[in-house]
Amino acid sequence: RVLKNEDEVNRTIDSILEDIKGTDSGASVPADLRARIDGNINKLIELSSRQSSPLENAALFNSYTVAYSSPGPKQKGAPAGGRFRGKMGRLLFRTTGLYQMILRPNLAKNLVSFKLFGILPGSIALVGTFVKLNAKTVKVLFERPKFTLLGQTFSFGPKSSVELETPCFYANKIRVGRGSLGSLFVFTVDEKSQRESVLREVDRTPRPYAVVVLAAIVAAALYALRFLQTKLGGAKAPMVAACVLLVATASVLVRGGIDDFNECEEDKQKAAAAAASGSSASSNGATP
Repeated sequence: RVLKNEDEVNRTIDSILEDIKGTDSGASVPADLRARIDGNINKLIELSSRQSSPLENAALFNSYTVAYSSPGPKQKGAPAGGRFRGKMGRLLFRTTGLYQMILRPNLAKNLVSFKLFGILPGSIALVGTFVKLNAKTVKVLFERPKFTLLGQTFSFGPKSSVELETPCFYANKIRVGRGSLGSLFVFTVDEKSQRESVLREVDRTPRPYAVVVLAAIVAAALYALRFLQTKLGGAKAPMVAACVLLVATASVLVRGGIDDFNECEEDKQKAAAAAASGSSASSNGATP
């Protein structure tokens, strides 16, 4: 059911879609522009307050591009992609695509595709199932992240979960998401999100020996650099640079994608425990 003012809704949607162009999915946005975009997203949410449950709309099940994201006040790091979309992550893992799939009956899939050092193709994927918490909010239970590089896929890190509200949805135009920590998301359906290659990439199966294969490739590359070093009269610069890149890459990989959310969940749990403790103390103090 459409809202209070359909014309105003359409103008607000058009303004959002125009402003988010060229923002690298929200990673590169001047403060004044982010304030305007976020303000219009919140305005659209308000205009859509009487919209029927988006989760009951069959058109919701689709493959989307994450066109924009904005961190909430309690969000640590990038709300979409974690450390892979932080400053260091984007420098090393140049993003080529940011996607989310909502598939029947209750599947949710997130994908960040990248080129490591701007050359080597790869991706990180999260696949999970969701349960409805209310008319507009779901909780997604993700399996361990899947990391792919040079066609080799392996799982790493722990399982995770996240809550995501869909306060408004307009088929073929825009889907707005809001995280439990206040993050805002704009999802759109475009040509890239519908590519079969994107769907295949998120469904890659981890291989038992993928880590070994990648380690062998890295070892061979370091050996080649060592050989080059001897040919250059013992110059240390190539080897030092390679080691720095490996350490930086490993730091993003080890903590990328899920760590920010887990830290925030821990903060929320601590805050809730502190509030409960304070409430208990106040109650005890008031008792004669």
